[in-house]
Amino acid sequence: MLNLPQDHAGWADEVAGGHRTRILIGNDFSEDVRTDRGWTGWWVQRLVWFARDGDVLVLPTPPDEDFVDYVTSLTAVRKDSLSFVVPPAGGGDEGAASQGMLTPGRLADPEFVAELRKAVGGREVTHLSALWPDPAVSRLAVQLGVAHAMPGHGFAAQGGGLLVNSKSMFRAVAGGAGVPVPQGGVCTGADAAERMVLDLLEGGEAVVLKHDFLSGGRGNEILSADPTVRPVGARRVVPVTSPGDVRDYLADRWSWLTGGGRSRPVVERYHRDSSAYFAEYLISATGVHLGGTGELLSAPYAVGQVMPAQGLEPEVLEQLCRGAERLAQALHAIGYRGVLGPDAIVTPEREVLFTEFNGRVTGSTHIYGVIGRSVAGPGFGRDRIILERVWPEGWSTPSFAAAKARLTEAGLAYRPEERTGVVFTNAFDGTNGVMYCILAETPDQAWACDRAMGALFGPTPSASRP
Repeated sequence: MLNLPQDHAGWADEVAGGHRTRILIGNDFSEDVRTDRGWTGWWVQRLVWFARDGDVLVLPTPPDEDFVDYVTSLTAVRKDSLSFVVPPAGGGDEGAASQGMLTPGRLADPEFVAELRKAVGGREVTHLSALWPDPAVSRLAVQLGVAHAMPGHGFAAQGGGLLVNSKSMFRAVAGGAGVPVPQGGVCTGADAAERMVLDLLEGGEAVVLKHDFLSGGRGNEILSADPTVRPVGARRVVPVTSPGDVRDYLADRWSWLTGGGRSRPVVERYHRDSSAYFAEYLISATGVHLGGTGELLSAPYAVGQVMPAQGLEPEVLEQLCRGAERLAQALHAIGYRGVLGPDAIVTPEREVLFTEFNGRVTGSTHIYGVIGRSVAGPGFGRDRIILERVWPEGWSTPSFAAAKARLTEAGLAYRPEERTGVVFTNAFDGTNGVMYCILAETPDQAWACDRAMGALFGPTPSASRP
């Protein structure tokens, strides 16, 4: 559980500095869940948004100093009060592919543990938390003698992070809590999946099959007899016209759908022309508290978010928040402590159906929780909204510093006195981009600013680009 500013209702406030400190761990998906995340050393640097004076931050790679300077200038945190600790690079089986990850081996490295103790010094550790609730973090907390300072330590120590990030577990919890979900079910085998798919197809519906743990739509594939169905929120649409087509598809894709047999995929009715939303909650010792809401944008994968959620009828927004709260209460009862981000679709008939939950600090948390409530201030959600964007394909910049300079030169950078403009949300991705968000009075103004960003960084930038 990462703490946010006190004006963010419901989030506990821990004060670091003096004789006390917090340890924040910038990890990513557990290797038990994902083995394709060695690139995320830049992505987890969003951890810096949560820092306060005196904190100790653990990252898989050295921080982008330009990014740290930038964030602390907006959050008024004293950069020189922060300590960054990076474990030695993994060797052996961990290899080069995992250097952007805080693997269990790296978090248990004696040299790293000694360096972390040195960074803490004689201060009392009042709080230890991570982006992902990994057993390796729980073991580290025990090794440091601060297990008491890690919310939900016992749950994470027993592999609970896998449960609260599993689509199959989500279906079970939603069913038990009476939260509405699309028609379908969890598949224990290819035969069961075939029966579910055929039953839905016979009803004239398209069907989406979901990998248990992949995110951003990259774990979803749609089967449909209708050639006009588009793959929004999915990798592709696979045409099927007979039971044999379904059987052939499952034979070909079953290993991928199950992560090599390690997990259970989900089969659901695919609701065309729906919109996707989230309502994120903090689950703490005192209960569950609404953090923020937003609309999720996909084309076909995740391309951005609008926060808070815009344009929903009051009764629809209430259904979204009420269902998410029931899921959060269920996980509170079994000992999970941290951020929970349930996602849902709103169908053309205005039905709210929940599709998954994410038991981790998400890609939304720092945006609504820190950039919105702390940088934009109390008017966030009333007189200011945020459009967050994944760096579009084809855009390029050589570094964080170059992107910031270009943005400032063009007059698009965030202006505190006006509380509008572009804020970079993460470190340089190492190849060509920097994630960003736009604070504006209206969505139309935000999208206009986004088009101006395309003129700076897109494939046909303005002539004045250096």
